[in-house]
Amino acid sequence: MRRLFTPTFIVVHLVLLHLVVVWFRAPSTGASAPGTPAATEGASPGPNGAPSAPPRPVSRPGPLDLEKIQPDEGRRMTADLGNGFTGELTLDARLQKESRKILDRGKVPVGAVVVLDVQNGNVLALADRYKAEHPAAPRFGEGGPQSLALRAFAPAASVYKVVTAAALLEAGVSGSAAFPYLAGHHRVGPDHVAAPPKGAPTATLGEGLSKSINGLFARLASEKLDHDALDGISSRFYFNQVLPFPALTEASLAQVPRQPLERARMAAGFFHSKLTPLHAAVLAAAVAKDGMLPAPRLVERIVAADGTVEEAPPPHALGRAIESETARMVAKMLRQTTEDGTARRSFSKVPKALEGIDVAGKTGTLTDDTTSTDYTWFVGFAPAQSPRVAFAVLVGNGPLWYVRATDVARDVLAAYFEGEAPAVATR
Repeated sequence: MRRLFTPTFIVVHLVLLHLVVVWFRAPSTGASAPGTPAATEGASPGPNGAPSAPPRPVSRPGPLDLEKIQPDEGRRMTADLGNGFTGELTLDARLQKESRKILDRGKVPVGAVVVLDVQNGNVLALADRYKAEHPAAPRFGEGGPQSLALRAFAPAASVYKVVTAAALLEAGVSGSAAFPYLAGHHRVGPDHVAAPPKGAPTATLGEGLSKSINGLFARLASEKLDHDALDGISSRFYFNQVLPFPALTEASLAQVPRQPLERARMAAGFFHSKLTPLHAAVLAAAVAKDGMLPAPRLVERIVAADGTVEEAPPPHALGRAIESETARMVAKMLRQTTEDGTARRSFSKVPKALEGIDVAGKTGTLTDDTTSTDYTWFVGFAPAQSPRVAFAVLVGNGPLWYVRATDVARDVLAAYFEGEAPAVATR
């Protein structure tokens, strides 16, 4: 088990209801963007300069409160935005309920699930579980995001290898050549970035990603990636920036060191990065969608008290994270994770709903010594050949483990693929 010896300082970036404030224009009936202060229309002079009737107040929706989200009819979910406004959400009620049930069944002290529609960025599930009384549960101050899925409290761990792999490919490293390495199961030291001794094992970049070989990633990153290369691709993947979202969220962090050995450690998934589950799902969706980073969407439309409907803007991309060919190569590597890599055990036997469906993904495991929390990740997309959904699962356990992120992700995907895909995914 790798160890996180020191906590990383987290800068909390606040976003002021991005979708419902910025993305929605004011309805023609006088309603305006949610989350903005109430206003009144100015009175105009009447005949002969006499004042007209008192100004008429302009009703506006309030902020999105995640705790006020409720199932509506069928598989839809809505949120009361105040002042008679209702937000119709992209969440699928059945998948949301099943995701929470799976987390509860796993008895994890801390966990989060995010499922995205790859094609349009719609958030189909945004679920979490937090048992504050558990000794392994992280402590949070006042305020902050309402969901663990929107907090950058856990290390990105080996999920960051997806970023490193893409950077190495774009730096000209072959995806099929075999490279010698020292394993580095629990640490990365100077010996792992030096030339391996004669007779050292070899692996391709794809094998290194699917089997999470720390020494291979550390050595290749040390040789091929300088600070600007790793920092630049991290920015393109939207690290150190707040994802546009209608609820308060934090920015994932990638603090790329200038010291070569520390940078190699980061590239292999040790230290210097934090990741929100929402961002992890967006990152996976970018790989699944030819390198384009989708903007996550939670609010589909706003309905005023008089029935006026304001539609969300069409789905859009935040930008290109990596080239299309790079994305296809990384996606192919991620398929190996469930076939013969670090997620093989969880996916060797799957529920009936997942039979015949290949899953691509990346695991991550790291222990935070400040809380003795063992974090596991599984981030990816399915079906691997023609992705429909991207997902991210984060689980934090104490010394007694009940379930890993790979197990939770397997069951969440089975819930998604059981029967027809959620109706909201095609709306």
